[in-house]
Amino acid sequence: MKRLIHIVLIALFFASCNSNTPIEQKLIGTWSEPYHVNDMVKSMTFYEDGTVIYSNKPDTTWNTYPTYGGNYARLNYAIIENGKLRFSGYAPEFSTDSPYVDTVLFAFVSDFRIKAHTLTIDSFAYDGGTMTDFEKTLKLKKI
Repeated sequence: MKRLIHIVLIALFFASCNSNTPIEQKLIGTWSEPYHVNDMVKSMTFYEDGTVIYSNKPDTTWNTYPTYGGNYARLNYAIIENGKLRFSGYAPEFSTDSPYVDTVLFAFVSDFRIKAHTLTIDSFAYDGGTMTDFEKTLKLKKI
């Protein structure tokens, strides 16, 4: 019995160390656009350590698909209040002398929501809008 109590206490200790809120727990994992709809497929993988990997890659389920490799970015994220996601990272800075000479720190905040197995991010740019436009309403499904 004493051993069982120790095991339960250890389990409770490790469970209490997890500071993620229920909404953060729902966010963790991979979210993707459906395959076999568009030439390119966007996906985001959220990790517990506050990083997210964004990709926009060719949909290879088609018989022919773009040879363009797509876009990839490693960002940081935080839920700053219920319904708001803060993204931050570094993006290349374009220069007329030489492209991508420096990197600039960016951060932006967007509303988001998770309903059933769909993540909706109201506004997103993998480079913080430094070289690309913000996308409106990025909808991804949990995979």
